[in-house]
Amino acid sequence: MGQIDQFLAAFKSSLKAKNIIYRDLAKSLNLSESSVKRILADKSISLERIDEICKACDISFSEVCRNANFEEDVSNHTLTKEQEKILAENPRQLHYFILLNDGLTPAKIERDYEITNNESKKILLQLDKLNLLELHPRDRVKLKNKTGTLRFRRDGAVGKILFAQTKSNYLNHDFESELDYIRFVTNGFPLESIAKFKKKLDKMVSELQEETRMVAGGDKKGLHDMGVLLAYRPWTNSSLDAIKKK
Repeated sequence: MGQIDQFLAAFKSSLKAKNIIYRDLAKSLNLSESSVKRILADKSISLERIDEICKACDISFSEVCRNANFEEDVSNHTLTKEQEKILAENPRQLHYFILLNDGLTPAKIERDYEITNNESKKILLQLDKLNLLELHPRDRVKLKNKTGTLRFRRDGAVGKILFAQTKSNYLNHDFESELDYIRFVTNGFPLESIAKFKKKLDKMVSELQEETRMVAGGDKKGLHDMGVLLAYRPWTNSSLDAIKKK
């Protein structure tokens, strides 16, 4: 991730920390919501515009720069194998942690999901013990991954469960409804192109998750839960291998 991307990610994270979503920011700047999205996606955003947004949202520019971690890649936050193992053994604890990373507060999770306040507090204590978050008075939570995208290890305990579910039921679908979308292509690529597209796909995953956080602000109302699968592998369709190469 380049330094401009890191700065914009930290900038959006600062907005998220104040529970400011695109709609709120648009009102403060007297702009449309689509204009705000375009501005925050534009790598040529001006310092004047950044200063304007900081003032409107009461955000410190210097604090954003400190959170950007320009010397390291903060695009992804990966759990340790031990953390994943414990979460995989406790499905409700795993789901709760994912909801927190989606921007929901403990109070909203208790209000919108079938979970008691006692169980919520117990899970928060367990997640704090796992060093996945910092638990403060009145159930205020500070996640360890302040910026970036939560990602589970492909060979980790949670990753294996999610991958097994993907193989067993995600692709077992006709993809014919209005909300469905699927495209599949086969092409030959040089190694440098494969590496380039991998970076683009990683960035797209981050953008998809950031879009949800900034548009909804933790409010699931009006949202459609979607699963997005991005993948490629060395492969040839058997029907395209009927005539063998010399």
